[in-house]
Amino acid sequence: MKWLPAVVAALVAGCAMAPPASPPAAPPAAAPRTADRLLASLARLIALDEAALTARIASTRDTAEREASHYARVEAAMALTMAASPDDGQVLALVGPVLAAWPPAEPELRAMAGFLQGLATDRRKLRDGLATAQAKLRDDRREAHAQRLRADAQQDRADRLQAKLEALTNLEKALATRKHVDDPDRRTR
Repeated sequence: MKWLPAVVAALVAGCAMAPPASPPAAPPAAAPRTADRLLASLARLIALDEAALTARIASTRDTAEREASHYARVEAAMALTMAASPDDGQVLALVGPVLAAWPPAEPELRAMAGFLQGLATDRRKLRDGLATAQAKLRDDRREAHAQRLRADAQQDRADRLQAKLEALTNLEKALATRKHVDDPDRRTR
């Protein structure tokens, strides 16, 4: 323990002799946040015309297949969603692994993947509902046409029966006013 005061004195002397601290270095350039990258990608997609968007869809899909990163999958799904008639099955296939990943993907990627999944699911439900409604409309039109045909056929039959009835009525009147041969007075009935 005789050496303890000497060590403390050396430490105190060393602290006093330390050179002044240099100013803090500028932090290294931070990589853009995932959310910022996604928004920038979305802005680029919105600005594309149809031909450029088709090319970008193919490019991002190839990148997603090659890299298989969560970001590449979400970016490809965003591009597919922007198409004039997006393939919702492909969008769901791209974002499914991002949402099911363990450990979970970055929160921004999961949020965008969840949004795209909900959008694709809702669009698929709407398309299915539209197809069902169109099929029902076609069936209703067919049924209405069949009912019109049946009604027309019944009206024709009723007209024919009415004509026969009138003919029989006229025949009966003609027979009633005709003179009979066996009647000696040849009176009309």
